[in-house]
Amino acid sequence: MVTEAATRTHPLDPLSADEIVRASTIISGRFGSPDSLRFLLVAALEPPKGAANPPRCAEAVCIDIDAGLTTEVIVDLDAGMVTSVTERPGVQPPALFEEYERAEATIRTDVGWRSAMRGRGLSDDQIDLSFIHLWPTGNFGSTWETEHRILKGIVYLRDEPDDNAYGRPVEGLIAIVDLAEDRVLEVIDEPSPLPPTSSLRFDHDHGGPHREDLRPLDIVQPEGTSFSLEGHLLRWQKWQMRVSLHPREGLVLHQIGYEDNGQLRPICYRASLAEMVVPYGDASVGHYFKNAFDSGECGIGRLVNSLELGCDCLGEIVYLDGVVTDERGGARTIENAICIHEEDAGLLWKHTYRHPDQRGTQSWLRRSRRLVISTIATVDNYDYGFYWYFYQDGSWEHEVKATGIVQTMAIEDDDPQVTRHKIGSRLAGVHHQHFLSFRLDMEVDGPENTVYEIDTVPLPLGPENPYHNTFTALATPIADESSSGREVNSSAARHWRIANDGVSNPIGEPPAYVLMPGATVSMMADERSMIAQRAAFARKQLWVTSYDPMQRYPAGDYPAQSEPGLGLPEWIDAKRPLQQADVVLWYTVGMNHLVRPEDWPVMPVQRASFSLKPWGFFDRNPGLDVPPPDHCEPDAEHGQDRHAHHSHNSHS
Repeated sequence: MVTEAATRTHPLDPLSADEIVRASTIISGRFGSPDSLRFLLVAALEPPKGAANPPRCAEAVCIDIDAGLTTEVIVDLDAGMVTSVTERPGVQPPALFEEYERAEATIRTDVGWRSAMRGRGLSDDQIDLSFIHLWPTGNFGSTWETEHRILKGIVYLRDEPDDNAYGRPVEGLIAIVDLAEDRVLEVIDEPSPLPPTSSLRFDHDHGGPHREDLRPLDIVQPEGTSFSLEGHLLRWQKWQMRVSLHPREGLVLHQIGYEDNGQLRPICYRASLAEMVVPYGDASVGHYFKNAFDSGECGIGRLVNSLELGCDCLGEIVYLDGVVTDERGGARTIENAICIHEEDAGLLWKHTYRHPDQRGTQSWLRRSRRLVISTIATVDNYDYGFYWYFYQDGSWEHEVKATGIVQTMAIEDDDPQVTRHKIGSRLAGVHHQHFLSFRLDMEVDGPENTVYEIDTVPLPLGPENPYHNTFTALATPIADESSSGREVNSSAARHWRIANDGVSNPIGEPPAYVLMPGATVSMMADERSMIAQRAAFARKQLWVTSYDPMQRYPAGDYPAQSEPGLGLPEWIDAKRPLQQADVVLWYTVGMNHLVRPEDWPVMPVQRASFSLKPWGFFDRNPGLDVPPPDHCEPDAEHGQDRHAHHSHNSHS
């Protein structure tokens, strides 16, 4: 294991701890250093594309916790001064960590809430030991949601402090707490099934007896890794990119390019998770409002884990630390926030030749290796792994791995299980979905690209199809933003080709990359629902917009308690042209989760992915120059691979 100390070497580098503290100090001084000032985000402000020697700037989102006012500030760190202050009345930024703590304390001491708990037959000891899970509330038009900064607290019982509380939900009891006033606005107490009598723990002392037939599996690279990391600049094989952690988006890759014949060819300027939403499909009082925007309402980057060698990552690992604000003007370092390593990925290519004179066979093959760049973030009950994979054939891929603990509800034994599924005695898991929007600022061989929708279609019956078997690839350009909302069509093998029509490859066609969708799902919430209107990005799998540096988050800058129609619906109304333009793709990964008993008490990893593959970007298989495995090197005397074998035919 090696931990690299990242230093500022490039304008796209994230802020260091010292820079975060300096920016916060400058901002605090600008406002007179009030005790009520908090910092939700302090991050590097990315310079305009192509800017020469740009100043080092920071952007910050601040909140006055007494006044409840959100302010956006830009600081020129080189000049040591604030250059922009924008007040944002009426918006709700993510809740502070301290607001979560104060909200829990406020609920626990509220007379009405404690009375409701006692009314369910619970003792003061049980009440004090209970677990309060605080949720963003969404926006369903109530006064609480439109006029207050709030969280909702739902309750679970515990027998001891480290119990798996999700096994014993107190159904139908919700506390709505005002974060600015530190008071409970309302306690909702509806008749509901009693909590289950026992939970199921899964920690080291309760998951056994453990299997005893596993033998050690070691991954070693005696000569070290095949990649290099200089600050945040990562090089591997012919790939090059910059790697960083953003406090809201989490793992960010910049300036992804591939070296081809001595030339670094650009592919993607910036790739990141722009937003995610998890809508739940149950209408009961304790679940209808669960539509969490885990990026915009929580901040994926600030929830990233410190990864452990041999646990989260296996092999010869290089780590990058992440640095985020501590919300009071200091900096918090997340050690080992980003894991970088190599993996064997099976076959890259192979062909076996059978000699016509029955002399045997001869094989040529190369094994594939991939570069893995990953983070893991914990958002309350769920854990999400984000994995970027890069391959030696010029393709790259993103995989999301969801695990953790499912949201539960107490049910009667005869529950019809329409919107949930039973996972234990009087316990159900609620149907829900995960939608993750990835922002891909493409630049395939340059900044001007066109996105084509590719469908495989049969040719009409006739002279070109006399045997009823011919088909073709139909390419339709996405001409402007108003028509850019596209859906996956697996029956047509639909994908999207990002091409540079101003450049020709050796066979006279534009070089391109294709976005290949993985398994996905449509949003089940009706288009008239508040969540479908507030998270409109999740209603289609692909959107395309013309690049605008201010358009970063597809559900708006502040999705907490937001109004409908923010983000992508506003942007595409501009109907900007998209052909040979600086295009940004917004691809939504959808995961359907109908909870099963095997997901309890902690769920195995559920995966979803998409990939990007070269299409005419190279003039041949770019993996031809990968050397063969050591034990498969060609036999110089016989001119065939050492593992080639001869067949022995028997005849009766």
